[in-house]
Amino acid sequence: MPPEIRDASTGDVVRVEAWEADALVGHAVARPVPLFEKERFCDVQVDSGRRREGIGSALWVELERRVPAGETLVCRILHADADAVGFADWIGHDLVEHCPAPQADPATVAWAAWRAAQPVPDGAVAIGSDGVPEADLEEAWVDYYVWAHEPVGLLRPRADVAAASAGLGTYVDHGVSSVVLRGGRVVALSLVFAEPSEDGIVRILAETPRPDEPDGLHLVAAAIARTLTLLASRGVRLVEMEGRTFDPHLPDVFATFPPHTSNPMSVVRLHRSR
Repeated sequence: MPPEIRDASTGDVVRVEAWEADALVGHAVARPVPLFEKERFCDVQVDSGRRREGIGSALWVELERRVPAGETLVCRILHADADAVGFADWIGHDLVEHCPAPQADPATVAWAAWRAAQPVPDGAVAIGSDGVPEADLEEAWVDYYVWAHEPVGLLRPRADVAAASAGLGTYVDHGVSSVVLRGGRVVALSLVFAEPSEDGIVRILAETPRPDEPDGLHLVAAAIARTLTLLASRGVRLVEMEGRTFDPHLPDVFATFPPHTSNPMSVVRLHRSR
């Protein structure tokens, strides 16, 4: 007999589980995406030894049935995960954003040379993220967040983004995060968040607060170089860069990197039956 699919939803989180006797063999969840209208991130997981038995398909069908009509379901797909890629292809999807996710070992000679070749542009200065008033850091983050996310979904009003960003500094690892100032304004960010990721990989989120910032490529590169230098001094040997192929400056920065590994990922919008 196929596993029993049970509803385990709580609050506004839709969750279904696959049970076989007293054993949980899979689950699917759809959580509202903060700051977006009618959008949910979804994830379907099946025990590795029970895949390709139709359990994931049954979970998806039940999850999709329980999510209100008209809401968008998106998910992240690591390109290295063949099962995830195949499952998303079976459902059907449209690309939202592609993230090349280049990786760096900042302690190597090649990356030290790259860092040394990224001077701060004339008239600008690179400093720690705690070297500016909290309000300035938050404003720069909100500016970035709005232009970076408006193209990919129904973003809530800027005032909501600003309210959610209050206290941003408490979540940033100021010991390695960087900002570039020019004319007293934050013109580039290179942030590492303090909470460790689930996979233990240190990630840098970098860009300009304004997408049309003049000389943005060199400003972003200088910010990243400062952060990589500080991470190297900590002994960090694996750093992954966040960013999308349509960002205004990061693709050109990535093109200057020395030979490197990568862990590409895509965000896709899954096709719905209703």
